[in-house]
Amino acid sequence: MRAYRRLLRRRAFALLWTGATISALGDGLSWIALVWLLLELGGSSGSIGLLVAAYTGPVIVSGLVAGHLLDRFDRRRVLIVDNVIRGLAIASIPILSATGNLATWQLYAVAIVYGSLFMISLAGVPTLIASLVPDDELTTANAMETMSYAIGGLAGPALAGLLIGVFGASNVLLLDAASYGAFALCLVAMRAGLAADRDTAGDHDPPTASAVAQRDGGHGFGQALRFVRRTPAILAITLMFMAFNVGEGMVTVMLPVYVREVIGGNATAYGLLATSFAAGILAGSFIVGAVHWRWPLGRSIAAAQATAGAVLLGLAFRPDLFGAAAVLAGSGFAASSLTAWAQTIRMRLIPAELRGRVFALLRTLMQSTPPIGGLLAGFMLTGGQVTGVAIAVAVLIALPGAVGSVIPALGREATGEAEPAGAIADAGS
Repeated sequence: MRAYRRLLRRRAFALLWTGATISALGDGLSWIALVWLLLELGGSSGSIGLLVAAYTGPVIVSGLVAGHLLDRFDRRRVLIVDNVIRGLAIASIPILSATGNLATWQLYAVAIVYGSLFMISLAGVPTLIASLVPDDELTTANAMETMSYAIGGLAGPALAGLLIGVFGASNVLLLDAASYGAFALCLVAMRAGLAADRDTAGDHDPPTASAVAQRDGGHGFGQALRFVRRTPAILAITLMFMAFNVGEGMVTVMLPVYVREVIGGNATAYGLLATSFAAGILAGSFIVGAVHWRWPLGRSIAAAQATAGAVLLGLAFRPDLFGAAAVLAGSGFAASSLTAWAQTIRMRLIPAELRGRVFALLRTLMQSTPPIGGLLAGFMLTGGQVTGVAIAVAVLIALPGAVGSVIPALGREATGEAEPAGAIADAGS
């Protein structure tokens, strides 16, 4: 606990984490509400696959724009604009529903707006973290970022499942719209603590646009792409995570179908399953942020991904509600360390002036693959292949992890990691 208390004393970081966590919670509500609205409007498993594609697909293009904006302009202000626009887009759905004008295509349209701007926060938050936190606190900070998404994935769907039955799916989206406003306010309040946190972190403000342009010949992604291609550790981790996200996209589409066809459950059961994976991530991330890990992070990432995929194979046996929840929670626990450890490696290796573009490029590549999984699962589920989807998910996630555990690119030297000086853990009190 000592590591968390020390980190949260950094005012700017504490505000950033608080706002991001509130927004992630709102997003957890939104996804369940959007899926249930789609089903209420007559959608099928194929329609859910299209919604996943609309929700995540635009990052393939918009992520490159996000990195450009984050390196050229004030990152905090860019994040504020992003949250205001997405909040207004989400709020439009309950307004349209209240006036009797809501149609299926409007759900897809709002999902596209969300996906088009999503990368700004997804790349912007770690870019800001790297300038606010010293090297020895990076893993804890990155574990806290993972916990933000886990809290949203845990509490959001469960809360949505309960609230939908009381207030209706469209009205639940008002809470997500409010969460974007809360994040924007936290970002506004960060300004006073930015200078102090950067000074104690030993970092500096991002270079000016002209300085970056003079150094690399512009604001494009050429240098970021070359950096990734020439850094084996980052390239290997990115490819592994892209495969993981294909599997995750398949699970996203499979879960509501699994609930209706295998378990025979309702929105509450769907919410429980959707939160189980996040529950495992949250529990594991808390441990990751509190311990000092002595084993090579690259090898540890590979082993964790292989384990997470192997555990998901349990869904192929079509367990009941609580059995499926246990499988998802176990896989989430195994996968909980992936982002925190990977982000620590990236922040050590990526130059400060390239962080916006490289983080955006990496997360664009990784976020581009869930739509593939979503569409593939939608096609397979049309033929009733729930078991086949579960097997495919396990292979897609576990196999790259197994390969990563033996390649030189994920050794200690390649990841810029020093030899451990002390014990495994110091969780504090």
